[in-house]
Amino acid sequence: MLRVRTRGSIAASLTVWQTRNFVSCANRTLLDPSYGPASILNVYVGDKTTTTDTLSPDYWKRKKRGEIILNEYSRSTMHFVSAGVTTAFHTSIADACTSPSLKSVYSMKGKYFIALYTSFVGIPGNPIQVAPWELKELQDEVWTETMANRQSGTANLVESFAELDKTFAMVRSPLINVHEFVRNFRKTAKRRKGYEKVNPNSKEFIRFASSEWLRFRYGITPLYNDVRAVMKALKKDYNSAKEKLVTTRASGSMNRTSQTNGTFDSSPYRVSYGVSRAVQITVRGTHIDKYKPDIFDELGLTFRNVVGVFWELTRYSFVVDWFANVGNVIYANIPRVSLRSYGGVLVTHEIRSSYFYPTGTTGIDPANWTVSGAFGDNYLMVHDTKDRNLRSDSDFALVIKSDFRFDHFTRAADAVALVNQVLHSIGF
Repeated sequence: MLRVRTRGSIAASLTVWQTRNFVSCANRTLLDPSYGPASILNVYVGDKTTTTDTLSPDYWKRKKRGEIILNEYSRSTMHFVSAGVTTAFHTSIADACTSPSLKSVYSMKGKYFIALYTSFVGIPGNPIQVAPWELKELQDEVWTETMANRQSGTANLVESFAELDKTFAMVRSPLINVHEFVRNFRKTAKRRKGYEKVNPNSKEFIRFASSEWLRFRYGITPLYNDVRAVMKALKKDYNSAKEKLVTTRASGSMNRTSQTNGTFDSSPYRVSYGVSRAVQITVRGTHIDKYKPDIFDELGLTFRNVVGVFWELTRYSFVVDWFANVGNVIYANIPRVSLRSYGGVLVTHEIRSSYFYPTGTTGIDPANWTVSGAFGDNYLMVHDTKDRNLRSDSDFALVIKSDFRFDHFTRAADAVALVNQVLHSIGF
């Protein structure tokens, strides 16, 4: 049974008003207000949350019996808030009254910035748009990774054993690499191609640094992790272990921001403003299996890793995985015969925000009016949604990635080191 619940409310309750320093030349008492208070249309404040979920019959009884119940869920929260206040004045240059003379002074108070923005620019909104295909790609990528990681183990000794000779060669060669670096550092031979304008000593240092970085990332670090995993696994007692629920997780995110600046005129004011927009999307996959773990599962000595090692041993397979999730698709397709699947869910959490604020005020009719004070109110809109959807075990897909994540240090360093080694190997 579908259940919908709502908490809180939003309403167009922001107001503005204007005060004049006199009623008329004959009646010089304060006219407060000369306009308003008036509500601002289409601009809302408040908080409102709507939750939609599915009621499962006898939920607590079934949960007490140990039954795994996964259901769909949706929550949407709207948070609209206006802070600060505008107090701006415009004073006439010429006298409005004589005997004695008196100038007109108008004071603008309340949420005038957002009121005028709505009138001259548009109704606040227009969040950053993410194309549906981009969101689907992120969801497919995360779910495929979740399914690929099932029964992956703390280590993957199958791959480690398959590359044992390479690992030992990589680990034992630092001294050789240092010797070559020192020997070549003083060479000044010219090169006819490649980055010939770079000083040979600089090129030798880059080659040395690239080699050591790749050795650390793909030789020393995996070996260290394998040793730790083995030591941890040997301390566990697997004889008394029973079947247990094992949760596999994966996640991915997408973040975008934009900044817009502009001006609008509301005589005698020219108001400068900024609009900051952001969208943050986080996708998390969760899958539940039940099985009796043993030391082979812990160390990755499983059918999953035996089949998948052929991809891991493929030259530059990890580079291919930077651009498409080929490895995860392969692993996700491998059957887990010893696992009893209880299914999984994909949670998509999306936060969109738009912040509207004034940055300055000037006068545009200096022959008739002087302006003072400031537009000081601002407006924030936040739309926070979370959706939990059931996903099938076979619902994975090949994704050509649009974000190669070269803005992450380790990915960028790997790419630079790899390109440098390829250039060096062909004589550049």
